[in-house]
Amino acid sequence: MPLLGALINRTIALNDRLTEQRHRFLPVSAVKQQERQLKRLLRKAAFTEFGKYYRFYEILMSSNILNVFREKIPVYDYNSILHQWWHRTLEGENNICWPGRTKYFALSSGTSESASKRIPLTTDMIRSIKRASVKQILSARHFHFSSKIFEKRILMLGGSTDLNKRGNYFEGDLSGISAKKIPFWFQVFYKPGKKIAKEKDWDKKLNEIARKAPKWDISILVGV
Repeated sequence: MPLLGALINRTIALNDRLTEQRHRFLPVSAVKQQERQLKRLLRKAAFTEFGKYYRFYEILMSSNILNVFREKIPVYDYNSILHQWWHRTLEGENNICWPGRTKYFALSSGTSESASKRIPLTTDMIRSIKRASVKQILSARHFHFSSKIFEKRILMLGGSTDLNKRGNYFEGDLSGISAKKIPFWFQVFYKPGKKIAKEKDWDKKLNEIARKAPKWDISILVGV
């Protein structure tokens, strides 16, 4: 795939130049970017149960959004937001803390307080993770890699894509959910492939990868 590697490399270079030009003509401080993002989040969630309870639109209409947000919205730990809000999302209710229905929950690593926590993974969050992954690939331009690196395979090591069905939703490792939702155009590069990615036993998965990896011609290794 020499032509494909060169094409991807040129696309990355073009995106890099466009990004530099945009930042040159429209410089924005990090603080301003964060404030803009806060406004977007408030507008997006304004008509959810959480947004209506805390009157997000009143916050948006205030003269100092940041200060009013700090005053009105309490800091939640996992247990408090689970018992007050997220339990309704787990039960299949729509529009609780974010628009729509949450179909996926990521399981956190076990802690002394709880065996595992269920973190809502909305459609928008999955889309955001995909965008971040693409941006990471685009950032490769700064390292001046050869175009040949984009002609080979990408090995992603992560949790099982064989998710557990729990009533109204699926749950599993964040890495497994992310791998299950990778875009179709990425499949040609993706290893270890769907069958091995489903394996729940970590040792078995690693052994199978070690057995087959010499035939894959891997150029990038990703730990998820």
